[in-house]
Parts: sequence; structure tokens; C-alpha cells
Amino acid sequence: MSLRSREHQKSLLNVILEVILISIGVFLALWANNWHEEREHRALAHSTLRNFADELRTNQQAVRNERQYHDTLARRLHEFLISNEPPTEERLQKSVQFKGVRPITFDHTAWDLALATQALSYLKPNLAFDISKIYSAQSDIQTLQNSFLASAFTPATFSSDNIKGLVAAMEFYLLDVNQKEPAILQLYDKVIPEMDQALSISN
Repeated sequence: MSLRSREHQKSLLNVILEVILISIGVFLALWANNWHEEREHRALAHSTLRNFADELRTNQQAVRNERQYHDTLARRLHEFLISNEPPTEERLQKSVQFKGVRPITFDHTAWDLALATQALSYLKPNLAFDISKIYSAQSDIQTLQNSFLASAFTPATFSSDNIKGLVAAMEFYLLDVNQKEPAILQLYDKVIPEMDQALSISN
């Protein structure tokens, strides 16, 4: 074999070796980048789940705090309406023990943050769906409350001597509330343990 042929063969081997080394380097860089991204996604999913668990526990307690009052208030308002006694504000305060409709304010900061960071995509699909279902239910209750308060409690309402119309509106409103609140409490009881389990696994 001539000197030129040996040099050509050596040069070809060097090129192949360089290509192999470059390919390995690119592969390792991509693997390291993917590993880093997956680690960040897992950390984001964990912190998001923790935020959801804390926030939904707070909302769950807020519903529980008003649950008995709303149920009792609806019953007393009905008794107030069917009574033969004059429907006066004084009687409303005494017999019904009316202390306002006490709407619930739901926290949703964790949900807003999860949407902004697209963190829901890093959770298990079934769990993300259940969490989304709870926030939708909370939004439905919040919308119901806001609509009722905006329509029922106006200056014209309180300027009227006859409060029977307001009491009737509150009774109908509480019929919806007393259906939605037990339903959302069931969702809390189902989903919060699922989040706790996912958090313990990720730890």
C-alpha cells in the first residue's frame, strides 16, 4: 500500500471518529437537556399539586362553615313565607334569625397560576380533570351568588316595606345553593385524598 493510500485511509478514519464523537456529544447534550426539563416539570407538578391541595382545603372549609347555616336559613325562610303572621323585617330578624345570605368566597390563585404556567399538562390526566371539575363547580356557585346578590340586594329592595318578595327570592336562591354545596363537598372528599396520594408518591 502506497504512502498516499495509507494517509487517505488514516484521514477517513479520523473523519469517522470525529463524526462518532460529535454524535455522542449531541446525544449526551440532548439527554441532559431532556433530563433537566423533566426534572423541572416534576418539580412544577409537585408544587402545583401542593398549591391545589392547600387552596382546595381552604375552600372546602369555607363551604363547611356555611353549610348548616344555609340549610337552616332555607327552612326558616320557607316557614316565614307560609306563616299567617305579617311579613315584617322585625319578624324576619327574630324568627328566621337572618344574618345575611353569607356567600362563599372561593380562592382560585392556585388555579390561575397553574393556567399561567401550563402546569396542568404535567399532572396525570385523570387528576387534572378532577381538579378542573372542582374549580368549575366553584365557579358555578360563585356565579350564582354574584347574580343573586346583584339582582336582589339593591336600594329599591330595602326601600320597600314589603319584604316578602326578597324572602321568596332568597328561598329560591338557597334551593340551588343547598344542592350545589353538598355536591362540591363530595368532590372535595374525592379529589383532595387523590392529590395527597400523588404528593406522597412524588416525594
